[in-house]
Amino acid sequence: MKCPRCESDQVRKNGRPNGRQRYLCKACRKQFFDPAGPQSLSRQCTETRLSEAIPHEIAPATTTESGGIAILLLDAENLKLKLNTEQFLAGLCDYPLQVKIAFANWKNPSTGKLDAELYERGYELIHVPGGANSADGKMIAFGAAILYRYRDVRQVFVCSSDGLLNHLCNQLQNQGLTVFRVRRQNSVLSVENPLTGDTHHYSCEREEEIPSFEELANQVAELLKAEHKSIEERIARFSSVAELFQERRTVAFNSTTSPAALSQSAQNEVTPVSEGSLASVAVNQNLQEIIPAINSNPIESLDVLKNILVEIIETAKFELKEDSIPVAIIKKYFFAKYQFHADFIVKQLLGKSSSLIKLFQSESADFKIKLIGSEHQVTIMPKIESSEE
Repeated sequence: MKCPRCESDQVRKNGRPNGRQRYLCKACRKQFFDPAGPQSLSRQCTETRLSEAIPHEIAPATTTESGGIAILLLDAENLKLKLNTEQFLAGLCDYPLQVKIAFANWKNPSTGKLDAELYERGYELIHVPGGANSADGKMIAFGAAILYRYRDVRQVFVCSSDGLLNHLCNQLQNQGLTVFRVRRQNSVLSVENPLTGDTHHYSCEREEEIPSFEELANQVAELLKAEHKSIEERIARFSSVAELFQERRTVAFNSTTSPAALSQSAQNEVTPVSEGSLASVAVNQNLQEIIPAINSNPIESLDVLKNILVEIIETAKFELKEDSIPVAIIKKYFFAKYQFHADFIVKQLLGKSSSLIKLFQSESADFKIKLIGSEHQVTIMPKIESSEE
């Protein structure tokens, strides 16, 4: 006598259910029946006669392994299985899921039209009277004798979250059947094989299997590859647009930030493009205009910039007949005269965190800035050149 799974001869007798001798492999713990028993010999003789009478190409499979079936036992008062969930369970077993039986008090209004739905899906409905654990008790009584009703059963799904059904699972395992324990916690359905310890998870909300960590890592890797490819395509399109912009607007690109170099750099390392990488264009704070960038700052020092701002404020005061000039007007005059944004020049001189407003606030000896309503307004501080003044 050898184990059909691992072919070990370390086996021992393990009971005689239904008059058939059962054995247990000490090596892999598989339970199996005596293949030379009277019932097995009778079945083999019948199968031999059928195979001789029916042509080989259309003869059905007659071996014990191929002739097995799977059965699903459902506590309909405790667990609801949708069609997609049922198909997921059917994909876990090695045999066709041919028999489905649901237990519940079908007179209970809480079941609604569940009986009609399950009947349409091929379930056999077993009614139990109302009461605590009534459906569980019927499932245990029915399942314990399942081999008497279905001789070809090999695998059984026990679908209930009640711990009372553990007794049924143990009894079915002792009869040599493979048991799948199906429970639900919140929106996740877990399917456990107590014999092997394998567990599968299913999302009832998404109606799809929850992958293992390794499968999830592979899916994330595929998503990253797809995103990397998408970014490369967008960078290529951006490079083409930059070249067209250069031709149409006659913009001189920096040698280190040419469109080709920008595209190649982004392909080698997919990271967000920094402000310094786009030296070819400068965008104002409101993103209303795109202006040609420069390779060098024509305003060489802070003193030169302050003198320019004083001239602009004096001009605006003369034209607007106002003593205080809004910062927005100063920026407008500055851009119209120099074709550069004032904030851009300030950042070039004082750093990226600076702005024109911060410059006016820091130079309190020359400018006075105050917030009136929702806008800042600037006036020029008078110069005191003598002790009399």
